[in-house]
Amino acid sequence: MTTSASVPAKRDLSRQDTSRRARFRRDDPPPIRLTADDVNVIRHVAEHRFLRSTHLLRLLQGRSSKKLLERLGALYHNSYLDRPRAQLDYYATAGSSPLVYAIGNRGAALLAELDGAPRAKVDWTDKNRTAGRLFIQHTLLTADLAVAFEIACHRRGDVQLIGPDDILAAAPETTRKAQNPWALPARIIHDGTMHEVRVIPDHVFGLDFTQARKRSYFFVEADRATMPVMRSHPRQTSFHQKILAYLAGGGSGNAHGKRLGIGNFRVLTVTTSRERMRTMIEAVKLATRGNGSNQFLFTDRASLLACFDVLDLEWTSGKGERVQLAP
Repeated sequence: MTTSASVPAKRDLSRQDTSRRARFRRDDPPPIRLTADDVNVIRHVAEHRFLRSTHLLRLLQGRSSKKLLERLGALYHNSYLDRPRAQLDYYATAGSSPLVYAIGNRGAALLAELDGAPRAKVDWTDKNRTAGRLFIQHTLLTADLAVAFEIACHRRGDVQLIGPDDILAAAPETTRKAQNPWALPARIIHDGTMHEVRVIPDHVFGLDFTQARKRSYFFVEADRATMPVMRSHPRQTSFHQKILAYLAGGGSGNAHGKRLGIGNFRVLTVTTSRERMRTMIEAVKLATRGNGSNQFLFTDRASLLACFDVLDLEWTSGKGERVQLAP
């Protein structure tokens, strides 16, 4: 597949502001012929909604950093990828940070063509332009964890990743046909009164430990400390409300798992700091009358990014115990 266009005008790199603006303004690109790696890049970005260039460098191991960054630029200027403009203010003061990529209109059209699916009537340029900075950062935190598991499973030969598409494909028909199959209803009790709520995980996946013949399933919460841990009323969104909703749909009844056609699940929370973690663990203990719960596992983003293999990472449970995910 090729594109036709003229050679881009030469940029004035002597003016720093002009160089920065060019990161978010497409030049007339030279034609490119898409490679299998290009398609993989586009698929990765579409799957996660937003990815940093550093995520893609990790996912496409063996690729030259310089060449991949150049290729990302070519895919951007040819509209296969996009660069959300919510980065613009940030790059005014942190220009050396990795760029964030989203799917572009031509990239979405390409995947629809390759997959034989109807093209969604979405203007991705407009959708990416209006995406807020907080939403992008929240999605990137989710991607930090999802990419770490994808790389760990690729590196190891005894564990396979079960992605959300795989889970949904095997879910009961009523769930597959639901308007939002990931919206998990629950009845929680607060101050002696029952309330109907629902919780939507930021990500859902499973791990198939083939040699151990064991499958584990996880709901992910990416917490950027923008939501209160506790609130006085259960109708107000809080992390404590999520804890109650997950507890109501877990355990021996496993209502949330049955809704998705999976076994018992655990909730993995990545948050901003160790102090925030401690506050969340206290909320778990409050929700369980001081017992805590191993259904909830916590880590902070710094620890996640520092570990070589996320399957070796030590999480802290809702009981305050150290836990690893591999059997």
